[in-house]
Amino acid sequence: MSGIKDGARYIIHNVKGTTVLDLNGSDGRTIIGYPRHGGKNQQWETIRTENGWHIKSVGSDKYLSLDGEPRDDVRLIATQRPFEWHLWDDAKNTSTIRICVPNTKHNVDLTDYGNSAPGTPIAIWGRWEGTNQTWKFERVH
Repeated sequence: MSGIKDGARYIIHNVKGTTVLDLNGSDGRTIIGYPRHGGKNQQWETIRTENGWHIKSVGSDKYLSLDGEPRDDVRLIATQRPFEWHLWDDAKNTSTIRICVPNTKHNVDLTDYGNSAPGTPIAIWGRWEGTNQTWKFERVH
């Protein structure tokens, strides 16, 4: 897998929209696509588990999670409780990652087909070839 390291910090970029995973500074809960500024609310620590990964906000110590049961258009939120993700290389572009919900066909998606507008919601959707469902992990040192 594309070099993701346990305990490392990353800024996670959407391939199509070019915005990054951002813990909304207004509510400290919702996850949006937002232009990269490098703040701690845009930095995520990857934590290896027995069967996958936890992704934790550096700025809040909250974990990337779902606002409900897995189905299309369930939004991402930050919670105190860890959520387990699978991180897989994209089949077409192995330099990019898919952030997947285990035992489903859902993965993290910058909504509105990768809309680059600041504040675009990030949700899960059924997997397809769209690059709005692929992400680059930029290591923060």
